[in-house]
Amino acid sequence: MQYTYEFEMWRGEFGWIAEPFGLPGITQGDDVDDLCESAADLLRETVRDYIMRGEALPPAVFDGEPRHGGVRLVVSVDAAMSDIPRMSAAEAAQELGVSRPRVTAMLGSGLLDGWKEGRNTWVTRASVEARKADDRKAGRPRKAAMA
Repeated sequence: MQYTYEFEMWRGEFGWIAEPFGLPGITQGDDVDDLCESAADLLRETVRDYIMRGEALPPAVFDGEPRHGGVRLVVSVDAAMSDIPRMSAAEAAQELGVSRPRVTAMLGSGLLDGWKEGRNTWVTRASVEARKADDRKAGRPRKAAMA
């Protein structure tokens, strides 16, 4: 599905900055081309996040009043659930070396990102990779010794 939102674009101290009207987030780029790519990436990931959580996107705001002295930039992206790199909860459990119920608990606590689609539970590849890169030890943290 196609999603179109308007951003404000302005020159910052260290490059170009863009902020969408009516959506959370802000992004930057070294030049206008880089900024446009970053704005499209921000919009695509924001849309995917709303879809994944089953939440309705805020309505698009057009003819927004620039608050930073910039100009309006229209950004349009194609985004769908099927575009999100994902794996099943069982695959995520195997990849992380944990049980399937532990993956479900990690999804519930926000340690992993994912969604339920019918009887299937999907986990984003990005959240599994981020979790694997986190060097925290398994198990409960030890209590600090009392002095």
